[in-house]
Amino acid sequence: MSIRVIFIILFFCIGIPADLFCQISEYDEYTVKAVFLERFTRFIEWPPDRKVDDISKPFVIAVIGKNPFGSKLDNIYSKRKIRDKRVKVIYISRVSQIADSHILFIPVSEKKRLQSIISYSKEKHVLTIGDSNGFAEKGVLFNFYTASNQIKFEINEKAVRGSGLSINYLLLNVARVVDPAGDSK
Repeated sequence: MSIRVIFIILFFCIGIPADLFCQISEYDEYTVKAVFLERFTRFIEWPPDRKVDDISKPFVIAVIGKNPFGSKLDNIYSKRKIRDKRVKVIYISRVSQIADSHILFIPVSEKKRLQSIISYSKEKHVLTIGDSNGFAEKGVLFNFYTASNQIKFEINEKAVRGSGLSINYLLLNVARVVDPAGDSK
């Protein structure tokens, strides 16, 4: 078995029911996406000024605009930690409220404000995650999509390089990589 296959199995299945990612029709889409948020953090490093390693401060997940998760984020992260930190979930409406978050989920309702959200998030070293067609190409760092009845994700590699965040190459190996400027290698 290749290292990539082992990595994929570990990434998707540890601590999650084994068939969760195989048959999303039996599970709520946003429950799966909520669990992915924590999984992503295992492969990302924030700059020291974000104090992600300071366990006295919460890890903050923000949702801007219309909340597609309902109460799922609150329910899941009231009991789970991210990077050994308690998790605080906030729901925001203004771009200026992004500053305190580590992860920002951007739903389709924010399509018109997307560029200002991305610009502000980049300055603050926030991991942006969306689930709307074309968001990765526009600069959202991670974007969910569905293929073959499975939730998958894409990463905008160029945007990540300019975000101040470091992503482990193993995560890039399991994602569809998007680079809107074309192949710069």
